[in-house]
Amino acid sequence: MNVSFKNWFLVFALLLLAGCIFDDDEEGETWNAEAVCPAEGTNAYGMLNRGTFTDERDGQVYRYTTIGNQVWMAENLRYDAPYSTCCTDERLVNQYCTTIDLSCETESCCRESMCQLFGRYYSIIENGKEMGTIDGALADTICPKGWHIPTREEWEELEKAMKVDGENGHDVANRMKHSDSVYFLMSSNPEYYPNVMLAGSDDCSMAVMSSGYLYGEKKADEIGASFLSSSQESVNFLSTYRVGQATGFWIQHYRDPVRCVMD
Repeated sequence: MNVSFKNWFLVFALLLLAGCIFDDDEEGETWNAEAVCPAEGTNAYGMLNRGTFTDERDGQVYRYTTIGNQVWMAENLRYDAPYSTCCTDERLVNQYCTTIDLSCETESCCRESMCQLFGRYYSIIENGKEMGTIDGALADTICPKGWHIPTREEWEELEKAMKVDGENGHDVANRMKHSDSVYFLMSSNPEYYPNVMLAGSDDCSMAVMSSGYLYGEKKADEIGASFLSSSQESVNFLSTYRVGQATGFWIQHYRDPVRCVMD
């Protein structure tokens, strides 16, 4: 009788332990913004984790944020570099001032406001072409001193920091995107692209908006965000980092916004 009781107790204890183990596996690891990108404190550079800095070249002031071991610009670059341009698509400019900035009364005001918010679009291909080989000297002039255009590997490091095992690009995109839905109202084809890029939780203050990319000089795809990297993927194409409903890499030859990362 005593032996039977001990056997029953042992089986019960093993089942209880197994249940605890399986529950832990089922719940998995939880992503923690406070651990990955705390708003308070200082980073490895001795800077506040989040703050602003000034581009000495033109006096532009930018927000930055610390994520893991990296420090990123928290808004798109606006420096007037060679071969860069703002979006000049008249329909999108007008749409911008009927959906986002309602204070402008002239088209020139709309253009300036839109360029200030979404930044400029850059090519680092030789002679500013859409396809070809990266011009290293040109690429080195794009970002402010102490910052550079991220490589694909640096984008991958950011992606890794923004999720835990079992999560995917949808989780990362949500954490990167601005939390105000007003910045996702624009669309060149709203009937075909209804609410494609929704607002996110913006856990690390990256504040990604639907700035899109430029195809040629005018047409902007504004239903997502595409960012330049300094990594050449083939003879003619660069690797760009895409944030939309999910995240991922594209191989393309358009002009893209730039988010610089600290050296």
